[in-house]
Amino acid sequence: MSAETALNSKKQRGVMNPSASTSFAPASSSKRNQVYDIVNISLDVAANIAEGSDVLSPLKAACRTTKSILEVIQATENNQEEWNKLGLRLKEYMSALEDQVALFETYHGDGAVDKAFSQPLIHYVEFLEIMYDTVVDLKKKRSKTGIFTAFRKVKIDAGEILKLSRDIKDRHRQFMEALGLCTGIHVQAIKRDIKVTKGDMEVTKANVETILTEVDTAAILQLPIVAFVPSSVHRTCLEGTRKAVLQTIWQWADDKTSEKPIFWLCDIAGSGKSTVAMSAVEKWRGEGVLGGRFFFSIASNEGSTTDKFCSTIARDLVQYIPELAPHVAGAVKRNPSVIRSSIDEQFQTLVVYPICHQQRRVILVIDALDECRSGPQRRELVDTLSTAVRQNKNLRIFMTSRPDPVVQAVLGSLSIKAKLEDRLHDVRHRDNVDDIAVYVYQSLDDILSEDKKQRLVKKANGLFIWASTACRMLNSETSLSPPGIIYNRLMSMGQAGAMDDLYTLIFERTDPEYHAVMYQMLALLLAAFEPLTSDDLDDILKHAGVEGSAKAFVRNLGSVLTEDRTTKLIQFRHPTLVEFLRRCSITQGVDGHQKLHINIANAHGSTYVKSSHLST
Repeated sequence: MSAETALNSKKQRGVMNPSASTSFAPASSSKRNQVYDIVNISLDVAANIAEGSDVLSPLKAACRTTKSILEVIQATENNQEEWNKLGLRLKEYMSALEDQVALFETYHGDGAVDKAFSQPLIHYVEFLEIMYDTVVDLKKKRSKTGIFTAFRKVKIDAGEILKLSRDIKDRHRQFMEALGLCTGIHVQAIKRDIKVTKGDMEVTKANVETILTEVDTAAILQLPIVAFVPSSVHRTCLEGTRKAVLQTIWQWADDKTSEKPIFWLCDIAGSGKSTVAMSAVEKWRGEGVLGGRFFFSIASNEGSTTDKFCSTIARDLVQYIPELAPHVAGAVKRNPSVIRSSIDEQFQTLVVYPICHQQRRVILVIDALDECRSGPQRRELVDTLSTAVRQNKNLRIFMTSRPDPVVQAVLGSLSIKAKLEDRLHDVRHRDNVDDIAVYVYQSLDDILSEDKKQRLVKKANGLFIWASTACRMLNSETSLSPPGIIYNRLMSMGQAGAMDDLYTLIFERTDPEYHAVMYQMLALLLAAFEPLTSDDLDDILKHAGVEGSAKAFVRNLGSVLTEDRTTKLIQFRHPTLVEFLRRCSITQGVDGHQKLHINIANAHGSTYVKSSHLST
């Protein structure tokens, strides 16, 4: 059945009938009836989306339908806590849809419908209409049971709401993934179209049309990606810092005669490698030479293996270099089972083959290679990359890692690599100290005296992660202690730049009354296969009978945790914290106090029980 037929038949079934909404709530107030009438009138617009000629029609319809579901939720009186959570989630999704509307209105040109664009939108609206029906049915069910409802029924409703929320979350993720792919291709193509000279305009437009019609979106969407977003944790270098290091990297990237297609930035944990990698991503993306980026992360199950490395890079190729999209799609269609092949075959098929059709350099950024947990996987990946750059003169690899014997064993004797080692933290390089000073002085402008700022810089001992964590502690709005007391505790620490001592201080400074709950929440974050949202963490705590608030937890540990504004995922700010927490065990301190203990085994049980509960 076509999308047009499906939507029109849905309208004929009476889903959009304005009179239908009042039939199930005879005892409702006139105000609530008015809400339902408004809801159904707005849904009439969604039913006719297939009749329009502009791709914006289904996108705007999705916004209206989401709003309609919200209006019904707001008129529902029972289980308000669960409904409120669902409502907040829908508001976030509606905001994302509105952003996409604005993007299309800015870049969509003549507004002509392309099937690759409209299909994901139409399917999403269909799903939202089903969700609307479900919400109304739940409301209808509640109205029939009357005001004196058994507690058992209330619990059943809460479970239904939770399942509804999960379904919406999953479908919205799939939709935004598909839409992001289509939008990325289209906007990049339009932007490039604008930049060309008038004489090349018609040729470029023809090429763009070919790209948009030949790209098999479904084939590309078969490629799984790692959901971790580097910008949720990492930032680019502060302006004016890392000048010498960045200049060395830019020269390597720009040297067309270089016989070293691999650049390996090697340094200790917390020295700022990921920040440099983010700066490289932003610069090369702006220049149009970035092919893809992969940031390994020990805090993520899928981000700490190479299982989705090649497919993620291939999806990035489509986003950053749209003209390669047909070649990526073609590779998938010729070999649909490629993602089950060896990493070498995957990389050759999904990355090297498409790049062969590119006449200019393509740079891949791979950060924190040491955070890939499997030594054999790291070895195989580095072998694959070193083979690929020999085969394709346009391919270049920028990678970062801590000192790693596995990587060293493969790259050590190769002449095709440029290596910059221990340059980011060594205090013998004066610019490292100066860069930390710039950060500290900017972060603590009116917090500490000049003398104390300088002592703090020296205490960091060249480690940016120590300096940034200490600055967040001093800037914390949730701390009851004045900055002077926190500063004194920082300076009283024994070894300069010692992250374990700094993390211990952070947890010791929290209210002892809440230590047990805090340790449980940290354990749950560690035990989860992937980062959790605040709502996810609250749900697990509630199911386990633990009284705690995820948002308060993140606020109070803001120096080491962060919540992504877009995804709402709680992230560890740095892998050194993850490593520190995993080392924690039950030990008795010499002063008789219990040291920090993270019971990951028990947390695994809680997350398993919760996931089982959600799947029922």
